[in-house]
Amino acid sequence: MKKCIVAGVLIVDKSGRKVLLVRHKKLGVWIYPGGHLEKGEDPLECAIRESKEETSADFNVTSTIDFKVDEKGAKSSPQPLVIMDEIVPYSSGPHQHFDIIYLGIASKPDFHRNDESTDCKWIERDEVSSLETFDNVKAIIRYGFEVFDNLSSSHIQS
Repeated sequence: MKKCIVAGVLIVDKSGRKVLLVRHKKLGVWIYPGGHLEKGEDPLECAIRESKEETSADFNVTSTIDFKVDEKGAKSSPQPLVIMDEIVPYSSGPHQHFDIIYLGIASKPDFHRNDESTDCKWIERDEVSSLETFDNVKAIIRYGFEVFDNLSSSHIQS
């Protein structure tokens, strides 16, 4: 089975009431924007590049923990929201994805989809349970809202 490292960003609006999702062209379901790492790219660079390509949204990646190191030769990156080991059911055969998902906060509500997806839109919190997607994606979205709420209440955002 093909193994891939992928990265994406769960983009939440400033109010914490909506999440920006794309309708995946190959899978036909709603999912957070993201994609495969390119040569020379780290997961954070990939997540930001893919999410901006797929949505044109302005957002800031937010660390899920309040821990930073910045010294000569060593610096911390934002802590991902979650790292998933997923079997993705492509029509050409399943792939194993090691999916590094970051939390992003939208700077403004504007977005524009590209040709990699069939649609892109803001989804309200209360729409997540009826969303046409995988159960693990719904769980990640709900967890993202929970983390956003905790970060907002403790004012820990970078």
